[in-house]
Amino acid sequence: MKSISVRFIRLLLFFAFLSSSLYAQVAVTGRIVDPTNSQPIVGATVLVSGTSRGTTANDKGQFDLSVSEGDKLQISAIGYQTQTVPIKASTRTLTVELEPSNTDLNEVIVAGYASPQTIQRTAGAVGLVTSRDIQRTSGIHLQSFVNLIPGVKVEMRTVAAGNRIVIRGYGNQTNFNGVGYKAYLNDIPLTDGDGTTFLDDVDFTTLSRVEVLKGPGSSAYGNALGGVVNFYTERAPIGKTSISQQVLAGSYGLFRTNTSIKTGTDNTSLNINYGHQKYEGFRLHGSSKKDFLSITSDTYLSQTRSMSVFVGYTNSYDLLSGQVDSLNLIVHPDTAEVAYLRNNANIKTESARVGVSHSYQFTDHFSNKTTLFVGGQIIDQPFAAGVNKTNKFKFGGRTVFTYANDASALRPALSVGAEFLKNFNYAKGYGLTNGILGALRSDLEIQAMQYNIFAQAALQLAPRLTLSAGAGINYVEYGITDMRASTTTPVYVNASGYERFKPIVTPRGALSYQVADNVSLYASVSEGYSAPATNQVVIAQTGVVNYNLRPELGTSYEIGSKGSLLTKALTYEIAYFTMAVTNKLIPQNFPATATQPAYTLTANAGKVQHNGLELAVQYAYRPVAGAISLIRPFVSYTYSDFYYKDYRSDNNSDAKTITYTGKKESGIAPNLLNAGLDVEVRPGFYLNATMMYVDKMPITLANDHYAKAYTLVNSKLGYRSALGSHFNLDVYVGSDNMLSSTYSSLVFLNLPNPANNRPLFFNPAPKITFYSGAMLKYTF
Repeated sequence: MKSISVRFIRLLLFFAFLSSSLYAQVAVTGRIVDPTNSQPIVGATVLVSGTSRGTTANDKGQFDLSVSEGDKLQISAIGYQTQTVPIKASTRTLTVELEPSNTDLNEVIVAGYASPQTIQRTAGAVGLVTSRDIQRTSGIHLQSFVNLIPGVKVEMRTVAAGNRIVIRGYGNQTNFNGVGYKAYLNDIPLTDGDGTTFLDDVDFTTLSRVEVLKGPGSSAYGNALGGVVNFYTERAPIGKTSISQQVLAGSYGLFRTNTSIKTGTDNTSLNINYGHQKYEGFRLHGSSKKDFLSITSDTYLSQTRSMSVFVGYTNSYDLLSGQVDSLNLIVHPDTAEVAYLRNNANIKTESARVGVSHSYQFTDHFSNKTTLFVGGQIIDQPFAAGVNKTNKFKFGGRTVFTYANDASALRPALSVGAEFLKNFNYAKGYGLTNGILGALRSDLEIQAMQYNIFAQAALQLAPRLTLSAGAGINYVEYGITDMRASTTTPVYVNASGYERFKPIVTPRGALSYQVADNVSLYASVSEGYSAPATNQVVIAQTGVVNYNLRPELGTSYEIGSKGSLLTKALTYEIAYFTMAVTNKLIPQNFPATATQPAYTLTANAGKVQHNGLELAVQYAYRPVAGAISLIRPFVSYTYSDFYYKDYRSDNNSDAKTITYTGKKESGIAPNLLNAGLDVEVRPGFYLNATMMYVDKMPITLANDHYAKAYTLVNSKLGYRSALGSHFNLDVYVGSDNMLSSTYSSLVFLNLPNPANNRPLFFNPAPKITFYSGAMLKYTF
């Protein structure tokens, strides 16, 4: 009996030893960062799930904690989504990336001025869209979620192409692509060397975050009078591997799939996504087909080094329906222009880009981030009166050195950097009538290059007062060669082959006062510029270089306040700005003659005044008990008083010159109002609803034609939940334009009036539409 007891005790001791070996305590060193800028999230909370054990991240975002294999760490921070990370036997170091939430946005870190700061402490207006905001919609259309930012309006020419972003009234100067702002995808410039931005090759469904720096950004980004838009793609959660399939179908033949593989180790993440999209569209000759492939990778090589890689490929084909007049906008919005049908007008694009970013923390206070990229596009575009074929190759880089010392009484912060961007564009244009190819109209080889050097600094002059100042020197150069040889057109339109604009210095200064821990006031003054695009510098149809053009210049004055009240449940942002823009570029259209085709000549002949007010308020109510887990109402409002201060049809000052001084600026609605409501229920149901009101706006220089006001109501109802320990399911139904409002998704501005006084301004958008979808994810 005694020997049996001894054996039993030995067996218990063996299992106890085995258990202690399997679940021995290990010391884990971790770091918590914002994935878009690798900045530490100070004060993040780290808890072992199911226990009260935990710690808090220090001022470098670092933490140390003793854990056991099999434990799960629950990591949270104000303004960010909570993430759960499993601990493996091999885990010793850990880097956790937290995605921002759409509540208490003022606590999210942004990098755009002297040094990374939370939005609330940034002395400038910043609009932020998070992954939860994108999930409020189908995710396909950029305008569905970015338009909720006050002062920003996205317009779209077709059902899935031709996005034009207007920031504080700037960016609607062209009816094609975007101008006046800079755009980046994972720090890779999307904007070409001539300042135009083409977004048809960006997969908006893979975005996790959009940041908009409103107002002149030329002191750090160069050619950016309107502002800067930063797009960021989804990252894979650290410590998890998953595969997911998303399918969405809707009205007018909409069909979208996303197949995604995400894997994350303790210090690496990899996200591979393939997307396929088809859309018949509600207009005749308005279908779209797109295929996207994107690869995003983050590697944290050590506590001081990290590297990010992005690879993207797009193949898209979008048919063009043309425009309709004000009558057909109401009576026959689904029709297409005959000339577009006869020429099978479309935009066919094949695009690829690769970018690599490297961040290095030299010391606790000194760091660098450098991004290098290369990309190319092939664009084939038949339109109503011809066909353009363009091959683009571009490359460049951006580097920023940052010094910040929060331990010092003055809390100095300094950033010094440079950016370089160059394009090689080979563009040919042909006549096209009834689908029959005509004569060569243009054959241009264009080298567009812009580069800038900038420095920004900030000092805390008093415990709550911070002064920041900076400036950039910006260069734009164009090399333009006309390859047509004829008796009327020389082989080289410019003997030197180059047009170089005078370097422009753009300063910025700002004061920020911290009224309380969660409330700040700021005032800023900044200058910016927007250089003429190559299609304005060179007149392709006539082979003439327009040497007299100068960049548009603007000086903006802004005051504002940001804050969080009621224990950070209520968040607000308000800003007032006034900006005068000089040297406005005015297009002058000349009809065809017996000796030359129709062409457009651009001149600096205008001054405009922009005065605006922006307001955003949201309240996040999170009951601690009961079925409701979140009720979040929000509202944003934009008031725009934009008018022509000194504006003429040309700078000839003769009998044909028309003066538009005192008229309202075309394409700008005086009032924009957005409101919405998010409701989440603990079993997993959710409801998202938004409303956008757009005031009527003039669409001609003379203010003799207007686009009518309209209201859009969108909603989405869904259910998301875990199915066991490995599967996650999200199913939903949604509807856009629930009031069946009549409106144009993009209005062509300042077109000449025909004999019937009904010019083709409008690109009609569909009435009420529906969609439904599901996403199933398996986590290993």
